[in-house]
Amino acid sequence: MDHQHLLQQKPPGAPYTCSGCRQLGFGTSYCCQNSSHCNYVLHGECAYPDRYAFHPFFEKSYFEFHKKPPGDRERYCDACGKDILGFVYHCSTTGFDLHPCCLKLKNSVSDESGSVTLKLSKKVHSKCVKCKHRSVVGKVKGWCYYDRNSCYHVSCFKDLILDNWRRGYFSQVEGSISTTSSSSERETQLAVTSMQMDQRLRISRRARTISKYTKIAIMVFKLIFAAIFGDPISAVAAILEALASD
Repeated sequence: MDHQHLLQQKPPGAPYTCSGCRQLGFGTSYCCQNSSHCNYVLHGECAYPDRYAFHPFFEKSYFEFHKKPPGDRERYCDACGKDILGFVYHCSTTGFDLHPCCLKLKNSVSDESGSVTLKLSKKVHSKCVKCKHRSVVGKVKGWCYYDRNSCYHVSCFKDLILDNWRRGYFSQVEGSISTTSSSSERETQLAVTSMQMDQRLRISRRARTISKYTKIAIMVFKLIFAAIFGDPISAVAAILEALASD
């Protein structure tokens, strides 16, 4: 029998699928405390949404929050290009739709030294380094993060993380990620080879040294993850930083 969900904030732990927007979540979550058998969990953006919202990329659109897609046709997010399966911000005038988490994507992210900065863009300046295309699907270009030289589709990065989550790169237990040596190597490969940033990005298995290009790849991976999912994966961040400092 359905019940009123009483939400309680939980610290970052295992990855989860948001019960509201149906998108993958990391970091802080809001879970139902009314029943030990209730698996209802939400992103912060879905737990406490704004009734109305605006985004500078859509100057003529005024978005209203809906718990289910309006109308009878299938809808997709105009930021990442993925299907709308639940909670959504919709503009009845322009017809645009945004996932709650996409609406709140960070406009820019930088590392502590300021040497790497990525900016969110509605315009795809070049082919995405992951999918090698300008559009995510059909004529939908999708938003991207770029660093003046390269573009990274928000959608492609979501796919990358989701695929590797399903393959077991991120454990589904409290604490998120194992820090064994084998896990360290796998997470490094995830950050570097999965991003497919450059053929020069190579880890020397014999020398165990990481080139400056690989360090940049790792930094970019961490920054985009933080921008899209809100919180970087602490275990991955620690592993990669340790390897990069060798």
